[in-house]
This record gives sequence, C-alpha cells and structure tokens, in this order.
Amino acid sequence: MNREIKIITKVLVGSRLHGLHNDQSDYDYRGIHITPLKDVLSPFKTTSNTSWIEGDVDNTSYELADFCKQATHGNATILEVFFSNKIEATSPTARVMRTNWTKFIDTDKVVMASRGYASNQLNKMQLFDDIGVKDQRRTSKFAIAYCRVLWQCSEFLKTGEFPCQIADGDLKVFLKKLKSGWKDEYIPECTELFAELQADVTKNWKTATKLKPDIEWIEEFIYEAYSSNL
Repeated sequence: MNREIKIITKVLVGSRLHGLHNDQSDYDYRGIHITPLKDVLSPFKTTSNTSWIEGDVDNTSYELADFCKQATHGNATILEVFFSNKIEATSPTARVMRTNWTKFIDTDKVVMASRGYASNQLNKMQLFDDIGVKDQRRTSKFAIAYCRVLWQCSEFLKTGEFPCQIADGDLKVFLKKLKSGWKDEYIPECTELFAELQADVTKNWKTATKLKPDIEWIEEFIYEAYSSNL
C-alpha cells in the first residue's frame, strides 16, 4: 500500500469472525483507508477506491469516502467491516464512525442488499461454480454465506444490533456441518432453511425501526476526516 495512504481501521472478517472457522481457515481482514487530500483533489492523479492491506491481495481496504457511500446502500460486505468486533487497528476517525453508526444506515436498503447478496450466492450454487482457484470446493461456502447474511439481517431488524458471531444453536450446528464438506443430500435441508430465513427477514422487517442516512452529517464527517489527516 502507498505509504501516504493511512489505514484508519483494520478488522477481522470471514469465518473466523463468524465463529464458523476450522483449523484450515484463513485469517481474512478488511479495512478503511484515507488518501491524502492533495491527491483526492488533484486533477492529475487517480485515486483507487480499494487497495490492499500489507501486500496481501486477499485483504481489502476501502477508501473512506467510497466506504461511507456504500454503507448507506446497505452493502453486506461493507456492514461487516463497520460492525466487526474483532478490531486489529483503529483510529479517532474510525471510532467516530462506530459511535455514529446509525447515521449511515438505511434499514430498507440493508434488507434489499442482504437479499441481493444471498441471491448471488444461490446463483453460484445453481451454476455449479464449485471449484475455486485453489481447487477448493465452494458449494458449502455459498450456502453458508446465504444463511449467514440473512440471519445477520434478521437479527439486526429484530434487535437493532448487527451480530458478528453466529449464535449457538441449530443454525450454527448445521452451518458447521456444511463447513466440514458438501453433500448433495443437504439440498432439501438447505432449501427449507433458506425459506425460513427469508420469512424471518420479512417478519422482522415489518416491526423494525426504520433508519435513514443523515447525508449532511456524513458529508461533514468526511470533510473533517480528510482535513484532520492532512
């Protein structure tokens, strides 16, 4: 990463955050960085909205301004960075964001984005996109991601808090079973579980507190963040 780019937070994500990891699971990290204001304003430089943390191409960092915009759209991957409770590095800017997290949230868009993410995982399962770049089998990964993101969404709607770890219970037991290896005999159980999770989201959406982003506050926050990191 460019030395002038400042990481303002770095958090653990993925299976080790969710409590679904095994001994072979990687440590996955995401972060938020801020580019020097002179580079952002320069008509002769192009800044990237994503970069890499410590040279590891599996660990992504998002430019602050773009991250804030994506947060208002309810992007599930972005929300995981926002709410991860496994914090590797932080800063005053990051702490202001976390303290004022409700100012970034559009409840309805969280639901739609979570359902869109889940639908994408289902499409990958149906397209038999099973073998990854390291020859690992990925059907289980897609099924787990579908369940995890909808469970998080449902719990957020019900409690007003975004859970990072899958709660102990039948869901976690089943997801751990999927993690140990995919079998086609799991398809009926997955199908039933997918429908239940979708129904839970719908039920909890009806009674959830409906948050809307405070765009004026976010714009002022971004301005102050870049100014204080000159």
